[in-house]
Amino acid sequence: MASIPRRIAIVGFGPRGLGALEALARRSDAEGGALAVELFDPTDWPAAGPNFSPDETPVCLLNLPLRSIGLPPPPIGGGPEDSFAAWLGDAGRDDEAFLPRARLGTYLHARFNALLSRLPGHISVVLHPARVMAAERDPQGWRLKTQGGNHGPYDHVLLSLGQPETADDEQMARWRAHAGRHALPLISAYPGSALVKAAEGWAGRTVGIRGMALSALDVIRMLTLGSGGRFEDGRYVASGREPARIVPFSLDGQAPAPKPASAALDTRFDPLLAEDAAFADALRVALTGPADAALAPLYDVLETAALRILRATGGPSQRSAVNEWLKMEAEAPGSQELRTTRDALRANIAQAEGAEPPSIGYVIGQLWRKWQPPLRRIYDETAVAAGTARAVVSFDDGLKRYSYGAPVDTARLLLALIESGLVDPRAAEDPDIALALEGWKLQSGGRAVTVSVMIDSVLPQPALERVTEPLIVELQQQSKLEALGDDLGAQCLPDALLLGADDAPVAGLALAGRLANGSTIASDSIHDCFGSICDRWAKTVFASRSNH
Repeated sequence: MASIPRRIAIVGFGPRGLGALEALARRSDAEGGALAVELFDPTDWPAAGPNFSPDETPVCLLNLPLRSIGLPPPPIGGGPEDSFAAWLGDAGRDDEAFLPRARLGTYLHARFNALLSRLPGHISVVLHPARVMAAERDPQGWRLKTQGGNHGPYDHVLLSLGQPETADDEQMARWRAHAGRHALPLISAYPGSALVKAAEGWAGRTVGIRGMALSALDVIRMLTLGSGGRFEDGRYVASGREPARIVPFSLDGQAPAPKPASAALDTRFDPLLAEDAAFADALRVALTGPADAALAPLYDVLETAALRILRATGGPSQRSAVNEWLKMEAEAPGSQELRTTRDALRANIAQAEGAEPPSIGYVIGQLWRKWQPPLRRIYDETAVAAGTARAVVSFDDGLKRYSYGAPVDTARLLLALIESGLVDPRAAEDPDIALALEGWKLQSGGRAVTVSVMIDSVLPQPALERVTEPLIVELQQQSKLEALGDDLGAQCLPDALLLGADDAPVAGLALAGRLANGSTIASDSIHDCFGSICDRWAKTVFASRSNH
C-alpha cells in the first residue's frame, strides 16, 4: 500500500524556499516517504524572490564575484541548472565578474522549474500565487488562509518570508506625512525597476538618499548608469538625464569598503587552518558564555590572525593598535574612521587593489568575511541566549561594511561621482535634517543642502516588534511566535521550529530567514538560503509522524 504523504506548506518561496524544497527532496530520496508540498508566494518569479527578480534593473549587481558563488548542486541533477556557472555558459567563464542580481534570479527560477520536471512520482508540488494572511492549528494540522480561500491541513509549515511588512520608524513616519502634505517624491530603493522609471522625471533635481550601505550604492548606480550614463576610463560620462546632485547621507557618512579586486589579492586574507580551528573553538565559547564576555574569545583570534596578515602585507603591526581597534568596534562600530568619505573611499580602493598595505579594519573585515560560513554553521546549530545573541549579531552587523563589501568597480564609480560633484555624501542625523516646503534640508559640516526627492535605502532591522505582516502579527497574538529579545527576531530552535510563549516548541511550525535574527545569524547571504538550517528542518519533518 502506498504511504500516506506528509503534507508540507512553504510560505514565501524565494531562494530560501527553494533551498527548503530541495532539502525535502534530498531527504526524501535518502529516507523514502511521500511528500505533498504546497508553496505560497504572490510574486511573479517563484524561487527568485524580490531581491533577485529577473525583471530587476541590470545595474543592480551581486556583491559577490562569480568565483565566490558556490551553491550546492540540486538534489536531482542532469542539466545546466546543476551549477550557476554552467548555466551561464560563456558568461560564466569570468570568475571575477560581479553579475546583475537578475541573472542569479533567472537561474534560481530555472533551477526550480528543472526540479519540478524531474521530481519522482512520490513527491507532488503545487504553487499558489497567493499571500498567506493567517495560520491556525486544529487537530488535523495547520490551516492557512489567503485572500482566495483556506488551505490545508498541513503537518508542517515553514515560514520563509524574506523581508516582511514593517512599520516605519519615527523619522520615516514623519517624513512620509511631510511628503504627502507637499506632494514630494519619497520612495523606497526597491524595486529598482520602479525607481529607474521614477527617476526619468528627476533631471536637474537634488535627490537625497537615506543610508549609505550597499542599497545606497545600488541607488546611485540606478540614478546614473540607469539614466544612461557611462563609466569609462575612470571617469563618469553623464547622459544629461541624471539629477543635478545626489546626496547620500548616514550617521557617519561613510561608504562600504570594496572587496579585494581579484582572487590573487583575496588570498592574502586567507586564515590558516590552525586559525580556522581557533575561530571555531572561540565561537563556541562565545556563544555559550555570558553576554558581557561574549566577544573576548573572538577578539583574541581576530587579533592573532590580523597581526600575521598585517605583518606580511606591510600594514600597521602593533598588537596594541589592533586591540584598540577591536575595543572601539565593540563600543561604536565605525568610530575608528576619522577621514572624509572621499579619503576613506580612496584608501579602501587602494587597499582592495593591492596598491597600498591594508589597514587594521580592512584586514579584520576580510577575515570576518572568510569566517562567515563557520560563523553561520556553528551559530545556527547553537541555542544562544538573547544577550549573547545581541552582542554577536551587533558585532557581525557592524563589520558588514567590510564583509559584505561592494565590487571594487562600484567603489571606483562612487569615487568618480564624488570627485565630479554629482554625488555629495554627508554625515547627518536628526535634528540636522529639517523639513522644508521644498523638501528636506540637510545641515552637515557647516554646509546646508535641500533635497526635493528622498529615497529610503535603509532596510528595516529584522526586529519582531516592528513587523506588521498580518500572518506574523496573528501568530504573535496566538502566542505561537515570540521574540528572542528586544531588537531581535523570533525565538527558534536550530531546526527552525518556533518556540512559543511557554518556551516550548510549536508543533509543525518553523521559521527561517531574516525574521529569525538572533536565533540565526547572517541570514541575508544567498549561501544561507541553501544552508544547514533547511537540512535540519527537513530532517525534523521526516522524523515526525503525519497527522493522518
